[in-house]
Amino acid sequence: MSEENHVNKDQKKSNSGVWILLLIIALLGAGLLGWMYSKESKAYKSCQATNAQLEQEMKSMKEAMSGYIDGSTMDLRKDFQMMLDTYDRLIEKDASKSDSLQAQKDSISVLLAELKDTKNRSYYQINKLKKRNEQLRQIMNRYLITIDSLNTLNIDLTSRLDKTSSELNMTQAERDELRKQNDQNAELLTKGAKLNAFNFVSEALRYQTFGGETKSVNRAARAEILSSTFTIGENKIARTGNKSIFMQITDPNGQVVYKRPSDVTKIAGSEILYTGKREINYQGQLIDMTIVYNLEGKTVESGNYVVKIFADGALIGKDTFTLK
Repeated sequence: MSEENHVNKDQKKSNSGVWILLLIIALLGAGLLGWMYSKESKAYKSCQATNAQLEQEMKSMKEAMSGYIDGSTMDLRKDFQMMLDTYDRLIEKDASKSDSLQAQKDSISVLLAELKDTKNRSYYQINKLKKRNEQLRQIMNRYLITIDSLNTLNIDLTSRLDKTSSELNMTQAERDELRKQNDQNAELLTKGAKLNAFNFVSEALRYQTFGGETKSVNRAARAEILSSTFTIGENKIARTGNKSIFMQITDPNGQVVYKRPSDVTKIAGSEILYTGKREINYQGQLIDMTIVYNLEGKTVESGNYVVKIFADGALIGKDTFTLK
């Protein structure tokens, strides 16, 4: 046998061994795959059985929970509606918080709509709505406490204000009474401090020919001086010091006898013409005085003349005389 044939024979043996090895590996792989498939198939069937069992249990649980869920849903609806009614009353009590209260009402209305629109609800959904319900209830309770506290405070303040107003009214009444009493006292004091003129001798005079003396006359044609002599009485509460005493004489025609148009004084808030005046220093004692008016050649009419005496802006005495 040649060397070439021997080599070919060895190669064939080697190739046969390789194929046998590959066949063995293939058989082992097929067996492994079959074993794995069998194992996975059993696991799949086990999962299917478990899922079926769980679905059955879930169905049973839903049937068992359906009454509870429906009842909870109904309770939630009632609770949400009651909260809406409560918020309406809170808005009536305190309109200043109407915006924030309305926002809470809107949140509750959304949840109510969700309860009405959803037919199948899970236990999870119901619990979620219950938690939201509790949160909204806590918020509502805080509003209740706040607004009730404010109302209580307002009532207390109103009560205090009414009490204060009553006290102020009483104080005002007392003040008015005191002011009235003071006004009365001031009026009495003013009246008491008013001077009083009396013992009048009012007449017309004429100068005598010799000596410069005067004598009383009763005829208008002979009158040269109009005179009024009187006494100012004692007054311990009257203001003392220098005073102006004014005499006003009115003729039979009701016209004031005066020298100059500027001879005016203010009496009781109004200006009047005066016939004559005299300055005195009054010290609260009796004082006799005379005020005269020189006609300076003017003639006067016959008839009744009225004499008025004024001091401190008030009339203090009055007299009359008649000329023929």
